[in-house]
Amino acid sequence: MTRYYNDQLLNDITNRLDIVDIVSETVKLTRKGNRYWGLCPFHEEKTSSFSVTPDKNLFYCFGCHAGGNIFTYVMKRDGIEFGEAVEMLAGRAGVQLTLSSKNKKADQIRKNVLEINQAAAQFYNRNLLSNQHQLAYDYMVSRGIKQETIEEFKIGYAMDSWNALEEHLLKKGYAEHYIKISGLIKRSSNDRYYDLFRNRIIFPISQYNGDLLGFGGRVIDDSMPKYLNTPETELYSKRRNLYGLYQAREAVRKENEVLLVEGYMDCVKIHQNGIKNCAASLGTAFTSEQAVLLRRYAERVIILYDGDEAGQRETLRAIDILRDQELNVEIVTLPGGKDPDEYLELYGKEEFLHYIKNNKVTYLEFKINRYINQEKEMNLEGQRKIINSVKMDINSLASEIEKYYYIKTLAKKLRLEENIVYREISSKSRDNRPIAENKSIKYRDNIEYGNYSLEEKILAAMLKSKQIYKKIKSSIGIDFFTKAEYQEFILQYDLIQNLQQMTEIDDEKMMPIIARIEFMMEDIGEIDDIGIDNFIRRVTLVKAKRRQRIIYHKLNILNTEGDFNSLMKFILEIDTILNTTREGGI
Repeated sequence: MTRYYNDQLLNDITNRLDIVDIVSETVKLTRKGNRYWGLCPFHEEKTSSFSVTPDKNLFYCFGCHAGGNIFTYVMKRDGIEFGEAVEMLAGRAGVQLTLSSKNKKADQIRKNVLEINQAAAQFYNRNLLSNQHQLAYDYMVSRGIKQETIEEFKIGYAMDSWNALEEHLLKKGYAEHYIKISGLIKRSSNDRYYDLFRNRIIFPISQYNGDLLGFGGRVIDDSMPKYLNTPETELYSKRRNLYGLYQAREAVRKENEVLLVEGYMDCVKIHQNGIKNCAASLGTAFTSEQAVLLRRYAERVIILYDGDEAGQRETLRAIDILRDQELNVEIVTLPGGKDPDEYLELYGKEEFLHYIKNNKVTYLEFKINRYINQEKEMNLEGQRKIINSVKMDINSLASEIEKYYYIKTLAKKLRLEENIVYREISSKSRDNRPIAENKSIKYRDNIEYGNYSLEEKILAAMLKSKQIYKKIKSSIGIDFFTKAEYQEFILQYDLIQNLQQMTEIDDEKMMPIIARIEFMMEDIGEIDDIGIDNFIRRVTLVKAKRRQRIIYHKLNILNTEGDFNSLMKFILEIDTILNTTREGGI
């Protein structure tokens, strides 16, 4: 049975979700300007012709001409019907629908756990801000965290109690079954439940859309473990989330750059100082899933892990994971083994930003310096080992200028002749080049892909300007498009004259056409009055020639096969032929 979904509900889902996030789950997207580009998931190609525009929540492939909105994408990707796509995306967006039985259980779990997490966050936050737990609040003050920052990030405190949170949630009516699923309580050896977090500062961890998935807890004394996280649950997976990304996401997109740090406190302190494009990797174990998540929002990553040995070692690992996602990576190492939180507390925002600006290095420079510093003695074996360690990175560079720069840098640091380093780097370079780097990463302008015809340019002009639309319609009608899909589109548009409403329709056939039109309206510049007049004259001339061809064809038939009655009938039909071709069709 077909289910009807009103426009308000569909708009609610669309407004809560970002098409870039949905598409990025299966397509590696790279931002160029205000669009994202990747290899089309719907046909084989070597050069990216698949584009996503988050402003309009639309996608379009200039290769296979697949296109549409967020619902169309999921339908085409998963091979499902419109109603199924709405159900799936509504669940992602947290919009209430009447669900099918197979989804009711999972949706019920998600709904209850999200509510429990929200209630727990409020409980923890009230604890921290109340006078009853001054020790915890004083700890935050000693770390330089302001109350407005505590409120912005909903930071809280789990009291040193066996099951204070469990009792609070049970009193609020939440079932113990769902509290257990949330991971906030654990079963003891004597079969009783106790709170997972006790005597810890609590950092709520939100998904990119704001859903509160889990928590991180930090001790305020010397207890171990220093950090404790929500276990893997139905909702929460540490490897798939980044702390602070929900708060940072708009700034990250605007800057096209993210500052990646290790810990909660580093991230919070940086945000507090007005540097909003910062997220934390929930500890040092950075994952490929987190790299994919970052790639949705920015092309550049500055890694700012702790300056100690553990932080620098993990920086090296994170570099390769980020480079696998074709992100531009730079590294900043703070002096004296300090972390960002400490540095900001000592020197302030301006000095912090000044240090980053003047001390960030490329990922290759970091690797070279790191490998050199690790060698106790710079002998022949050490030199060879360092060159081999960066050989693949240098060979994978697309630019010969960059290759030359790093070979020159390496030769200088190793005190070797450039030609020797060059030969060593170049040896067996084909075997050492990563496969991923052989892929084309050229991203062309949409207009090159679009190859827009004159008719398409006129259509764009008509949709942009009501005055041009009326002028063309009154002069030559709207039945002049040679492509059937544009003819069908303009006839539908003429009825409502609202393109936004048309992007919300449930029409799998029409959505790719509407998506292409939206893209070309953005790509195509304004057409002046002379261009419009020339087009009108061209269409009028074509129509006149068509009328002549129809008449000549009829006359030729009458000349060979006609009689008096046929001739009289044709004379009566001429006026109809002339009127039909005058009103539309070329």
